[in-house]
Amino acid sequence: MKKISFSLLSMILITLMLSSFASANEASNEPLIPVMTSNTAPSGTASASTIWRYDFEAYKAFDGVGDFGWSSVQGTTTGWLAYEFNNPVIVNTYTLKARGILNYGSESPKDWTFEAWNGEEWLVLDKREGITSWAKEHINEFSFDNSTPYTKYRINVTKNNGYTGYVTIGAMQFFYDPATDPVDPEQPSTPDPTDPTIPVDPDPQPELPTSDRAILVVTMTTGLEKEYDLPMSDVNAFLNWYDARDTGSGPAKFAINKYSNNKGPFSKRTDYVIFDKILTFEVSEYTTN
Repeated sequence: MKKISFSLLSMILITLMLSSFASANEASNEPLIPVMTSNTAPSGTASASTIWRYDFEAYKAFDGVGDFGWSSVQGTTTGWLAYEFNNPVIVNTYTLKARGILNYGSESPKDWTFEAWNGEEWLVLDKREGITSWAKEHINEFSFDNSTPYTKYRINVTKNNGYTGYVTIGAMQFFYDPATDPVDPEQPSTPDPTDPTIPVDPDPQPELPTSDRAILVVTMTTGLEKEYDLPMSDVNAFLNWYDARDTGSGPAKFAINKYSNNKGPFSKRTDYVIFDKILTFEVSEYTTN
């Protein structure tokens, strides 16, 4: 079994490149909701399905502190938390942080939908299930495809992590990341090698692997490792996409088919990895003969 892995120098270069990329896309890092001092100040409107008491009002999740945050009324473990802008904006990323006290893990959301109001009904933009990764001071980030501006967005929690008293959110924030472009999971994500707009790398990467299969391990900037057992055609597509994106060409994210890891009633499960969230990756080749 042979391996293709990034050296320490490559990791440093990637870190510098990601810092430069983030600076060039300031809109993706700029919070859309101001630090709120009440449900209507300084601008927009924060609201919630219920609140426990006055010091757990909706705006407490947007006050930049995150200690008390928002809490549903006692005995209710579901509910929604919303923010309405004065003018329509595009949101395609949101962050959530647990409260920093007491039962922050069990009272935090586990299943929810992120929705937008179109003037007639709530539209589901993102759906999450089984989220248990809550820790003090840790911010969970969720991205999805959306290019339509809406005035009002909300998180609609349908299940918390087991606490019977209430559901809480310490802090929530919305962002617009222009680098998050829609990708059709049924279409190949590999750039066209004959495209004259794609610059030629004067220092090409090592030859692509020729084995049957490989274990692809992608380490994210958060420290999370994603491991995939893939045919070499998929791994080569990933490497080609990464090299092209490294030069500024191609989509910002890549679709990875999870194949035999499909669970439940789904006909297909796909993971999406975002270029500027990748710290490093490793390819371990093997043959099935």
